[in-house]
Amino acid sequence: MNSADRKKFIVDYLEENYSVKINQLSKDLKVTRETVRKDLYELEKQGLIRKVLGGAVIENSKLKSTYEKRKLENYEEKQMIAQKAISFIEPNDSIYLDYGTTVYCLAEEILKMGNVTVVTNSIQIVNLLLKNPTIDIIVLGGLLRKNEDSLSGSFGLSNMDKLSVNYGFFSGGGVDPEFGLTNHNLGEAEISREMFQKSQTKIVLVDHTKYRNVSLNQVAETKDIDFIITDQSVTEKDKELFEQLEVELISVSKTK
Repeated sequence: MNSADRKKFIVDYLEENYSVKINQLSKDLKVTRETVRKDLYELEKQGLIRKVLGGAVIENSKLKSTYEKRKLENYEEKQMIAQKAISFIEPNDSIYLDYGTTVYCLAEEILKMGNVTVVTNSIQIVNLLLKNPTIDIIVLGGLLRKNEDSLSGSFGLSNMDKLSVNYGFFSGGGVDPEFGLTNHNLGEAEISREMFQKSQTKIVLVDHTKYRNVSLNQVAETKDIDFIITDQSVTEKDKELFEQLEVELISVSKTK
């Protein structure tokens, strides 16, 4: 069981039982106590649990958000995608960060880098980037979607007229050669669609669960995307399909 799977196991267990001991996790996960402590430390940094003497308890207020739970899914793959995406960004760039947990992982990298301007409608990303005073943050605003900690709607749309950013990083429900970038939520899709047009370079970040997946609302046609970064093993046929549409497909994988 890898680190991401262990952390998901821990959170799922705590949701059911509220508290757990390190000794018990070490036995259940068949890993050392030190490995468990490291997993708990990382979960506490994410605000999902709180370490106590000899174990941990759940932070219920954090887990009310389904977004918080999804951040744990395929976390290592999302980190790899984010580490590739950060290479596009230079100091003083202006950046749009879309909804989605893969984009949140990019925000974690941007937090370390600093000295950029970020436009976003993700409350999670705003709260994260507030920790670095060298990052300027522009929030578009709108109606709060509580279970996703996101803002959308006409108010946010009305604040975009004079915006233009160097890079837009998008995620969503999926990306597909035929159907482009899609999102299951109409309100978020509207914001993403408009900010797509305001971004000079459009970069889509999707893990393997979203690659070739199609959701209800189209954000952008495939031909309008500049780069797609994924952890999915890409076939030659897919490479050719995207190349014909002048989209650069970048596949990242774990180093052995």
